[in-house]
Amino acid sequence: QKTAYEIVDCDWSSDVCSSDLDHLTMTLTDPARVATQFEQLGFNLTPEESDPRLICFQPADEDVPNYIDLTEGEFEGFTLAVNVAETKGEERSQRWENEDGLETEATIVVGDGAGPLPWLPVQHRTPEAFSDPEWIIHPNGALGFIAVHAIADDPGAAMDALAKAWSAEGEEIFDGCAVVKTGAVELLIWSPSAYQNEYKDIEVIAPTRRPTVVGVGIAVERARPLQALLRANNVPFALAEGDRVLVAPEQAGGLLIEFLPQN
Repeated sequence: QKTAYEIVDCDWSSDVCSSDLDHLTMTLTDPARVATQFEQLGFNLTPEESDPRLICFQPADEDVPNYIDLTEGEFEGFTLAVNVAETKGEERSQRWENEDGLETEATIVVGDGAGPLPWLPVQHRTPEAFSDPEWIIHPNGALGFIAVHAIADDPGAAMDALAKAWSAEGEEIFDGCAVVKTGAVELLIWSPSAYQNEYKDIEVIAPTRRPTVVGVGIAVERARPLQALLRANNVPFALAEGDRVLVAPEQAGGLLIEFLPQN
């Protein structure tokens, strides 16, 4: 049986379309604790002084960044960011310094979003800020953030609504799983039972509040060095078909991490 990735033929360096998911925001009551968890997984984050902390990857297109951000908030949750050429809304700035004291500043404009999954349109004024070589090289060999996993009681209906909102293409790839094709980062929407079956090796439990984001797919160079790093840091993981390496949500701030080796 083929995995969802094999059916979709996901390619982290694929051409960027008009409705790209460029980042995922994790709103956390204790982002420092979760940042430490991600460091144990072998990710390189922007400095502790930066707010939010970022996990940046090499983008597939220079105008569409590729990253995950960890921000502090009273109400925890995950929000998708859809890259747009222009939007009206709140302008936000982020600053951080490298080891040599050189400051990087990023400016984005955040518009009003909608459902059924939480999402916001985002216009990047300085997309190059997120691809500094100092931050996109990771000890675990991560190459790119290539997929978001979500759960909905009716994956097809959620797919249709989001594909329409984003002017994207949607497809039901098998019973209980649908995909919204959004450039280099694709959105896979699972039914609760299909999700639990797909990731039974790490005994995931579908959250009661849905639809919601539950995980991400990360392209990595090779599986064996990643496994050695996780073992050295005492991080439990499971191996799945296609040499995938699975890390349970409790090890990453409530977010399932699925590493997909490219070699």
